[in-house]
Amino acid sequence: MIKKQLSMKLNTLIIDDERNARENLQILINEYCPNLTIVGLASNVSQAKIMIKQLSPDLVFLDIAMPGGDGFSLLNSYEDRDFSVVFTTAHSQHALKAYKADAIDYIQKPIDINDLQKASNKALKYTTYSLSDEDSEQVTTEDEIEKISIPTRGGFIFIENKNIIYFKASENYTEIYLDNGKKVVSSKTIKRYEEKVNPHMFSRVHKSYIINKHNHLSELSRQMGNFAVMSNGDNIPIARRRLSGFMKEIN
Repeated sequence: MIKKQLSMKLNTLIIDDERNARENLQILINEYCPNLTIVGLASNVSQAKIMIKQLSPDLVFLDIAMPGGDGFSLLNSYEDRDFSVVFTTAHSQHALKAYKADAIDYIQKPIDINDLQKASNKALKYTTYSLSDEDSEQVTTEDEIEKISIPTRGGFIFIENKNIIYFKASENYTEIYLDNGKKVVSSKTIKRYEEKVNPHMFSRVHKSYIINKHNHLSELSRQMGNFAVMSNGDNIPIARRRLSGFMKEIN
């Protein structure tokens, strides 16, 4: 995420192949979303890629069905995008796929002002929390109590790191298993958490798992493979290529 003062507006790009849809959304945002600033309008995927590179938007309102490539193909072209996305479409059947693409929100056309304002506020909160996390990151000791912000479909929750047993990748989501027996599903990918968590407490032991080695690692099992046995009894596989580095960490 691009660093800036938290009080600044979010630079916003609108991508839609219909001219009336682009201009109508621009008018609604200018009138009802004071926390957003329109920096550009794009009519197709190829034009959008150029404008994203040139303008570095914080937020993109993205149509799904467009000639020459849909909205999902645009997002798939970015391995680790640094902008938030709100899908705008007339077709409700894409909602689940939109959330799996790590979208902030999904708005059906014709656009309702209340839905637009809610999406705008979600984007602002997401960006603010992301920037706060980046600006406050520092090397910490193992014994310090830290909290991590977890973006969900309903907003954000805050969890102490010591209460997290492990993270598990689930497509574009991440499942977070807690020591109270609950599971939280986050809209961030596991790669984002790997970059964010305290390395003194957590280790990426597998492409699908990050474990809390400091608080919840009970034992290392070498029977029938390599597994980290966690405090809740779950066996987490350790990838062969990560085993040597993990052993050095816990020793």
